[in-house]
Amino acid sequence: MEEAKFNNLCSHYKDSFDIHRTTIKQRDTLFYGLLVILAVFTLQLSSADTVATIVNEYIAKVSGIKVGNNIDFISTLMWLLLLGFSTRYFQIVLEIERQYGYLHSLEEQLNNYYPDTLAFTREGKSYLSKYPLFSNWVWLLYTLFFPFLIVFSVIAKITSEISTINSIGFNQIVDFVCYLIIGTSAILYVYRLHESSVENLTSRFIGLFTR
Repeated sequence: MEEAKFNNLCSHYKDSFDIHRTTIKQRDTLFYGLLVILAVFTLQLSSADTVATIVNEYIAKVSGIKVGNNIDFISTLMWLLLLGFSTRYFQIVLEIERQYGYLHSLEEQLNNYYPDTLAFTREGKSYLSKYPLFSNWVWLLYTLFFPFLIVFSVIAKITSEISTINSIGFNQIVDFVCYLIIGTSAILYVYRLHESSVENLTSRFIGLFTR
């Protein structure tokens, strides 16, 4: 009975780890795609005509469709691309964080069959016990600095659009809705990953005024 239980746990752990690795690859692909989109999105602040030309040529090359150098259309297209990629990216990263917790739980159960050893602690005890400083830095880049870079970019872009707007049309409404969704998603994403730290800081801040 115990042998069957152990074999089932091993099989399930292997399947779970394979899913985890696939999800990490999806995250990395989304990250690089998001970097490209964010770069083009931000470039619009200084060279909207250049971006419109580049995007128009790319669409024409890929699909054979010419959309023309319509700056409003290109701007809305970039908003929608940033919305789609950033939302999926946030979702994937949060999924990975949940997977880590589940893998650690499986490893703890499997390690019980090998007491006083490091067997089945690859993603948990062994990895975290020697977590290098650079890994902490990269984790902060993924979970804090990068989402705030997105927030700063969308704030700068929507501020630029508002300052030059002549009339409110469908494109401007779509842009503003995208801005609200991206900003809200990024803030909730950061809060979810740093929830304990935020709550700890909040408690300390409140404590300063309640003493």
